[in-house]
Amino acid sequence: MKTTKFFSWSLMKQSLSANKVLMIACTVVLCLMTVVTTFAGNLLGSSSDTEDYTDAQTDFYSYLYVLASYNEVAGTTLSYNDFAETDDRTVYETVFEMMSAQSDELDLSTDGFETAANTLSQSEIGLETYILNFEYVYALGSVEGCFSGDALDIETMMSNMLEMMGVSSDLVENMSEMDTSSMLNQMYFTIMSLLPILLFIIFAGNALIVDQVDKGSMAYILSTPTKRSAVVITQAIYMIVMPFIMVGCTFLTKVIASNVIIGEVEVAKYAALYGGLYLLTEAMAGICYLASCVFNLSKYALALGGGLNVWFFLCSLLGMFGLDNMVNMGMGVEELGMFNRVSIIGLFDIDALGTVGSGAVDYAFVPKLIALAAIAAVCYVVGAVRFQKKDLPL
Repeated sequence: MKTTKFFSWSLMKQSLSANKVLMIACTVVLCLMTVVTTFAGNLLGSSSDTEDYTDAQTDFYSYLYVLASYNEVAGTTLSYNDFAETDDRTVYETVFEMMSAQSDELDLSTDGFETAANTLSQSEIGLETYILNFEYVYALGSVEGCFSGDALDIETMMSNMLEMMGVSSDLVENMSEMDTSSMLNQMYFTIMSLLPILLFIIFAGNALIVDQVDKGSMAYILSTPTKRSAVVITQAIYMIVMPFIMVGCTFLTKVIASNVIIGEVEVAKYAALYGGLYLLTEAMAGICYLASCVFNLSKYALALGGGLNVWFFLCSLLGMFGLDNMVNMGMGVEELGMFNRVSIIGLFDIDALGTVGSGAVDYAFVPKLIALAAIAAVCYVVGAVRFQKKDLPL
């Protein structure tokens, strides 16, 4: 009978059959969460990446200021509402031409006024809100404090109101500048995507070798013409290929969901991110594989391999509250960022990987991914060598 030294297809089929339900369940959960987060990202993008109305607002306020100033001098009642309702705009054209002639920086016209108003009317805020805000700004701009004598304005008034409510104006500014895309990617790749894969590699990694040694079924496997080398190589291939399939299915789901929901997908960016996720997964899988090869009792292997990876995951959760986005929102503490430095998940540089495909790629992720690949390789090799040399309770 031929001796199997490197790879056992029968052992591979056994591993596939024993863990297929767990793998399918985790993959389905991954794909569903990918669709949900893609949809959520599209909603966040539609609220933060919509058309920029800043220029239109500036232009519109310039026209309103001209009308308000003219009304004070001439005693008229020109307004946008009157402008929008009247067919005869001669007086408005005359005012705009007169004011433009007094300044080289102004180029006002009824068409420009209408264009600025139409642009702002498409925003979610509403044109009437812009007009009312201008009235407050214009009114306060000509008022001085009764005690301080300082000019009053909307910005100072809002800052003062926030302070009275115990809310820092700096916090509001930081929240407005928060990178929601980065936050969503951090949550998705380090929590929502990683957790199902982590469950799979902990339970599957434990079942491949040490669980069979613990239950005695390894004695039957080694009584056949299957060498220990074939066992460790076959199970290592299983731990390398199965997470690759899971991450690959998730990546394809992301591409399809982005095309359907958003209408476009940054393939290079997400290929880099999911590639980084796979290397992180393999580093964690290698730790579980090493523990499974070193110990003869399942509980010890689970405690070391599973416990260490769970510790990394919990550190990553705490480390999220030390990220700049969380700190700027007032929901985090900068010191908690230290937990990202004691977890291998911290080597998964999502922000740097997210720059792939852009005009300015941050290559800081390269040495970190090399470190993850090295951890995986060392754990697989050391685990395989250890299993072949140790005494087994057969």
